[in-house]
Formats: sequence, C-alpha cells, structure tokens
Amino acid sequence: IDVPRFCYHKHLSIAANCRMCLVEVEGAAKPQPACSTPVNEGMKIYTKSDIAINAQKSVMEMLLINHPLDCPICDQGGECELQDVAVQYGSGISHFSEGKRTVTNKNLGPLIQTDMTRCIHCSRCVRFGQEIAGIQELGMTGRGEHMEVEAFISTTIDSELSGNMIDVCPVGALTSKPFRYQARSWQLKSKPSIARHDCLGSNLIVQNYKNEIKRVVALENENINQTWISDRDRFSYTGINSEKRLIKPKIKVSGQWQTVDWDVALEFAFKGLSAVITKTQGKQLAGLTSANATLEELFVFQKLLKKLGSANVDFRLNTADLETIVPPQATINLSQLATQKYTLLLGGNPRLEQPMLNHRLRQQVLNGGVCDAINITNFDFNYQVNQQIAKVETELLAILEALKSDKNGNEFVKNSAKQLLKNKEESVLILGSHLGQNINAGFIYQTAQEICQLTGANLIVLSEESNVASALVANVLPEKNGLNAIEMLDNPQNAYLLLDVYPDYDCLDAQKAIDAFKKSEFVCCLNAYQNEIVDEYADVILPISTFLETAGSHINFAGELQSFQSSVTTQKDIKPAWKVLKVIADKFELTGFDWVTANQIRDEAITQTVDLKTKPNLTLNKSNQEIEVVWQISPYAKDSVCRHSQDLQASSIGQINEVRMNQITAEKIAVAKKYKNIELKIDNTMLDNTVFVLTHQSKLLDKVGNFS
Repeated sequence: IDVPRFCYHKHLSIAANCRMCLVEVEGAAKPQPACSTPVNEGMKIYTKSDIAINAQKSVMEMLLINHPLDCPICDQGGECELQDVAVQYGSGISHFSEGKRTVTNKNLGPLIQTDMTRCIHCSRCVRFGQEIAGIQELGMTGRGEHMEVEAFISTTIDSELSGNMIDVCPVGALTSKPFRYQARSWQLKSKPSIARHDCLGSNLIVQNYKNEIKRVVALENENINQTWISDRDRFSYTGINSEKRLIKPKIKVSGQWQTVDWDVALEFAFKGLSAVITKTQGKQLAGLTSANATLEELFVFQKLLKKLGSANVDFRLNTADLETIVPPQATINLSQLATQKYTLLLGGNPRLEQPMLNHRLRQQVLNGGVCDAINITNFDFNYQVNQQIAKVETELLAILEALKSDKNGNEFVKNSAKQLLKNKEESVLILGSHLGQNINAGFIYQTAQEICQLTGANLIVLSEESNVASALVANVLPEKNGLNAIEMLDNPQNAYLLLDVYPDYDCLDAQKAIDAFKKSEFVCCLNAYQNEIVDEYADVILPISTFLETAGSHINFAGELQSFQSSVTTQKDIKPAWKVLKVIADKFELTGFDWVTANQIRDEAITQTVDLKTKPNLTLNKSNQEIEVVWQISPYAKDSVCRHSQDLQASSIGQINEVRMNQITAEKIAVAKKYKNIELKIDNTMLDNTVFVLTHQSKLLDKVGNFS
C-alpha cells in the first residue's frame, strides 16, 4: 500500500512534520499522520478514502504554495519525491495568488549545493546530522513560512558523512556541488561498485554519462554501510580526470622523459628488467605494491615477481613490525557491532579512518553501550568515549594482568577489565589503523587474542590500506629467503617493480624509500598519476586504470569478498594493471598467465593456500627511535584518487594539517609554533616523547620536519 511521505526515512527518527502521510483512522476526529500514529488492536485504517485523499491533496497544495516551479533547471529533476507525489496528489490550478517566498542560499562548503527556496521543511537533513553524523550542523530557525534550514554552528558542513544529506533531501534544496548541471538523472547509466578507500568495502552505485563518471551514491547493504557512505567514497571520483592523470607511457632516455607508445615502453621495461634478472638470477629484483590494488592485480603482481626468480615481494610499505603478520579480521560484522555492550578501541581514529565503522560504534553507544579508547592523543569522537592517553602495548598488557589479578592497574585498566568480564561475548576489542606503525604490533595483536580467549570477547582488526586482506590472500609476501619491505629499502636492490606506489605518502620512511629507488639501476612504475618524486627515480612509467575503471575484487576486514565491474572504460592508452603485468609476463615467455578476464584471476587467487603463521613473541620491543611518532595521513589523502580530488581537498577535513605534542617534547626537539607549513598544537595531556601528526601533506622530512 503506497502512502505518500516526505519527512519519513527508515533510519531516522519519526518527525511527522510534513503531514503528507495523513490517513483516515476509524474513530479519530481528524486524519492522522501514518508515520507517528501507534498501531492498536482492531484499528481500521483507510489510505484511499475520500477523507485521506482530500487531506493529502490539501497538504500537497500547501507544500507547493511557496515551492518554485523551476524543475527544468533543478538537479533533483527526474528523481524528486515532490515531483512524483505532485503528479498524483497535486492540483492543476493554484488558489495562491500572492508572491512566493524566497530564501537566500547558504554556502555550506565545496561539496553541498543549496537552493533553500525549494526546501519543504521535512527536517531530514537536520535529523541526519543529529542522529547519524553526530554533529548538529543544520537547524531550523523562524516559524511558518519564515522558517529556514541553515548552518548555525559553523558556516560550512564539516562532517565526514555530510554528502548523505544530499541523498536524504527529498527535493532539490541540497544537491551535489560537483555534480551541479553535469547531467540529468535519466541520462545516467548506473553500475554497482565497491568503495576502495578503507577496509570496509561500502557498497556504491557509480553513475556515468557518455563514459564519464558524474556521480556516486550509496547502494544499500545493511551488513556494511546501510544506506550511507562517507564523503570520501562519494566525491573521490572527481580525482579521476585530474590534470595530473597519466595518459601515455613514458621512458627516461639520457635523463630526459619521452612520451612513447605502449610497444616501445613495454620493450624498454622488458630490457631493463631482463638485464638485472640475467645478472643476478632475479635475486636483486624487488617488488613493492600498494595494498589499495585489487585482489587480481595483487595476485598477478606477486606471481610475476616469483616466476622471474625474485623472492622479494611485499605490500607492507607503512608497517613497522614485519616479524608478525597481523591480518585484518572480525568475529562479528558491522551490524552486530552496533549491538555490543562494550568496546575497547586500541590505536585508531575510526571517525576519520573508517567512518561507517564509527557510525556503528555511535549506534552502540546510543543503544546504551560503553566505549573506551587508548591512544597517544585525544580524538574528537562524535559520541561518549572514555579516552585514555597511553601507549597501547603497555596499557593492554596491564589489562591482561588485571584480568588475571584484579589488584593490578590504574582505574582505567580496572574498569576495562571489569567491563570485559561483565559483558563477555557482548564485548569487542578493536585494533585500529595506527597499529601498523607500532613496532610492537605483533605483541599487541597476540595480547589482544589472549584477552579475547580469557573473556570470550570479540576481536576486530582494522588496516590502514583498503585491501590488505586481499594482499594476504594473494600471498604478496616475501618467500622464505626473500626480503621484506623494510629490508628492500635498507639494502637497495638493482631493480624495482612498483605498483601504485607513491613513497612520499605510502611508505613508513619516505626518504629512505626514495633514496633506495634512486640508487637502483632500473625502476619500472605502474601508476595512475604523474608525480614529481616518482619522475626523479623511475626509468619507465606505465599508466594504469584507477579502481573505478577496472574490474576486480575487494576483501574487507571481515573476510567478505566483493567483486565489481569497471564503471567506465579508460582512455585508449590507459590499461588495467593486471593486463599490463600479464603482458610483461608474456614478454618473458612465462607460463601460467593465460587469463582473459579478471574473474579467472580471482578464482585462481582464492583457491591457493597461504600460510600466515608466525612464531609467538610475547615480549615488548623497544623502538630505537627516541621519539615515537604516529603519522595519520588525512582521510582525503589516503590514496592517489582521493589526493587528486580537488573537491575533497578543499573541504575542512581535506585541509587538516597539524602536529600535536606536549611542551616538554616540543622543547626537546626544538620546534617552533609553526614548523614550516604544518601547525603545531601543544597538548600537555600527551605522553613525553610522543608526537601525533595528522596532515594532508606528504611524509617527506624536508617538508614537515624530522620529528624522529
């Protein structure tokens, strides 16, 4: 039974302020709003009676009194709920002869376009901010026809989920600023896809017109992202057509770059790699890849390296502890996370790093759950969190000891142990993305496992890169006698094959990586974007597709494999990475690379057996660095596509650029109030000799200071 409505949304509270869903209830003196009227035993409801229809038509007439008749120029045209309902319930004649009201548009930032004269005061956007985003950035002022929806905390909308306000708006009051006047909704072709900017794998619908991506919206999946997606997933597509996009292969001859055809570039790469392989039997060939690549690309990459005789292959570019493999995993899914009674978050800022997981944590707290967090600095959570500033490894060990003996530990430790014992199977430990930069990551992981065994708690392990689970399934790890990522950079190899690697953002020690590549005889890069630093050390650069332009698979932190097709086709001289790697294998006349589709690679990758077992090592390691630094790249600089989205970079989150430490540490390393182009914030709650960096800039030391 179809009941018209505007203010109702299944994931928001009931407001009953549009009155469009009025129905006749037997015995009631007047029509009742269907969304907010409780159902009683024996109740009789009439949705198509004269009383109900007349009431709905009257409401429709009232809503259209001040609504502008500008459908031809409205971006919501063709998918507007007001249009659809007006066709059935609207009148062809207006009784209103006075002038319509007008409302001044507000500039809410680079992502959301406003046309507030079109607003029908359904309050969906306001309730979304309060209930989902956790920040009441929009509110209603005035009464009657003078009511306006406007920002009242700041002049812009700064939430990491702000784009969902566009989706919940039933009219054209809030629309996508990057999409404005790009195409009509009925011209767009839609394809399902998977978000590739974090380890959750939110579901998307990618819409294109004339083979150009125009918009990305959410695809409902209750187990992962419900009906929401983060701004990073929604707006990153604008980086695909960046002016820095690589569109033709390049080779370096006598120190000068030349743009060439694919045949010339591939032959150049073949000869350069062959020279090193022949001289060293492949032992001085090293392969490094970003874990943001697809499962198929990762599998072909490692297979090529190993077939060429190299045991040196790795994806852990930003990982400090390579002795113990810490795989992404989860004993519960995201929907179950919202129902847990207690969460202990260790080393992470999920609000910016995994926004949809943070949304579930917020749901948990709103449902009466308790959340504790251990980090080296306080983060701005949008729900109540008991935060403890401490080193994760020492505090977690204290919690383990407190579980065995309730006399040990400080108040926070005792309370955490008490909550874990009290809630048991309804509690969860979350190892956050900062774990990868911790030299004691293996120790923390094993300690967390022991706590879960003692208490029955669930365990979630998150990763900073989006597709680490796929990299492990694809076995992008060094062979028994091979070098890991750190060893490949400590001991520069004769040749490097690099897939989607931008060392100034991706590597734990950017300068060490750049120096190692410069010392190499030959470097072959597969990249999607031009980069001045890559140009310094590369000998050949092959342009590859971004994740929206290629078919592939993504395995999220919970082990869910999701495959997707390409949303658009690339320009002629841009190729999917797995096809480029396959052609290089064919050049070397290697066997086992005779795939035709990405699905064939996926099927081979998931059937192989990979041994991730490592020896237990429950001892704390001391870092040789005097200053402990946690470096969090801005959520809008996590990968190359995001970094080239000007709309995301222009937002308040994209502009975050700060370093935090206490006064003692600042004096010790003698930093000024503003060190070159990064802002220093003194936070005396932080531990001595700890530094937290959150920036959209690269990790090059000469740009932001050598804090270590």
